[in-house]
Amino acid sequence: MTAEARQSIREVAQGIRSGSLSAVEVMTRCLDASDRLAGPLNAFASRNSRDRLMSQAIDVDRRRKNGDALRPLDGIPIAVKDVFFTTDLPTTASSKAFAGFHPGEDGFAVGKLRAAGALVVGKSQTHELAYGPTTANEYAGPSRNPWNLAHVPGGSSGGSAIAVATGMCLGATGSDTGGSIRTPSAFCGVSGLKPTYGLVSRSGIFSLSWSLDHAGAIAGSADDLAFLLQAMAGFDPNDPGSVEFAVPDYVAGVGHAPRALRVGVPKEHYFDVLDPEVSQAFDAALDVLRDCGWTIDEVSIPHLEHGLGAELAILGAEAAAYHRDLMQRQAEDISNNVRRELDAGMMILATDYLLGQRVRRLIVDDFAAAFAKVDLLVTPTTPIPAPRIGRTEIEIGGKTHSALGAIWRNVYPTNLTGSPTLCVPCGFSEAGLPISLQMIGRNFAELTLLKAGHCFQSATNWHKCMPTESGS
Repeated sequence: MTAEARQSIREVAQGIRSGSLSAVEVMTRCLDASDRLAGPLNAFASRNSRDRLMSQAIDVDRRRKNGDALRPLDGIPIAVKDVFFTTDLPTTASSKAFAGFHPGEDGFAVGKLRAAGALVVGKSQTHELAYGPTTANEYAGPSRNPWNLAHVPGGSSGGSAIAVATGMCLGATGSDTGGSIRTPSAFCGVSGLKPTYGLVSRSGIFSLSWSLDHAGAIAGSADDLAFLLQAMAGFDPNDPGSVEFAVPDYVAGVGHAPRALRVGVPKEHYFDVLDPEVSQAFDAALDVLRDCGWTIDEVSIPHLEHGLGAELAILGAEAAAYHRDLMQRQAEDISNNVRRELDAGMMILATDYLLGQRVRRLIVDDFAAAFAKVDLLVTPTTPIPAPRIGRTEIEIGGKTHSALGAIWRNVYPTNLTGSPTLCVPCGFSEAGLPISLQMIGRNFAELTLLKAGHCFQSATNWHKCMPTESGS
């Protein structure tokens, strides 16, 4: 790894606005990184043309020189996960079933990012149909972890995390149904935010499970995420889950560290399966939080022992229902691993689905009771560093566990609750793979989460580390 300074969105935006940086310089740097690395890492499903992007960057510099007011993200290169609709690039969900699909419009969140000035460098790879935690895509080929190419980048927003980690862009969109923003962010050593359910519209995004899906962002830091969330958040009548909410000024507020926070550590579930190196990094992260002046107490989330069954029943049934017509028309165009999941979803009984929703209510109540005592919860984002591509089992403490089960064990609970969840890098394994800290907040308390994440990152340098280009 390298400890070279990763340029933040704030620094770049201020540089472009002042003229100390040009949008052309910024775009050139990102495109050069993409030309070198996108292929070996399998980061993109499609890329915008260099000519088009350079023309857009030139226009930003021209407007600045003319004295025009620049928008918050003018000249900032971003990647868009290949489930978000885009006017200028196909949206395929990294699947043969949607090869060449051009929706003809931007999704709501993409439109808001463009309106803020962001420049879309390409569509980032996803686990096919966003249904899987590794981005080991049977159709498009496996995407690779930039810290070690033999390991998974996480999923399903793997391409977005790869692109941010390697400097191919400064931020990216992601969707999250069972951890799909946070797992790749954790494995690739970047920061990810799953906002509160309903804060960011999902219209113009291929769905997987409508009651679990969240749209959010991946970036280099909590401060960067504040810029992306500022652009993406807002009510959309075309999304039935969208909530009318007075969006605060995340960008101005993120740098103001909370004077006192009560931090809760759940005593159930999150630490039952935990790699010793992850445990050590988490304990060190708690020391940093204490140094911020915050208190740390244990809390209880008792019904999480039933959470996985609820998540699988809800996700499986809703995904099968959403893709039912596709399976009837083009099942042969869906890769084997995803087709098996969709077939299994068709076998879930209505009683199982409804029981899952009842358990979900109990877990929501558990989290509410915890938040009556604390301001945020902290856990390891994933119990393990990124496993090798194709590995199905892992060993922890002499016991064998499912690798896939471990990957998403700590992230799916807040898809059930809809709670805003931030993950930030907090260390590295002895093998040089990133380790991540997860922060969970009350609904619509994104600003508190971003402040807490920024405070942690102001005291540490993990988020500034970038992978070497050898990926070893």
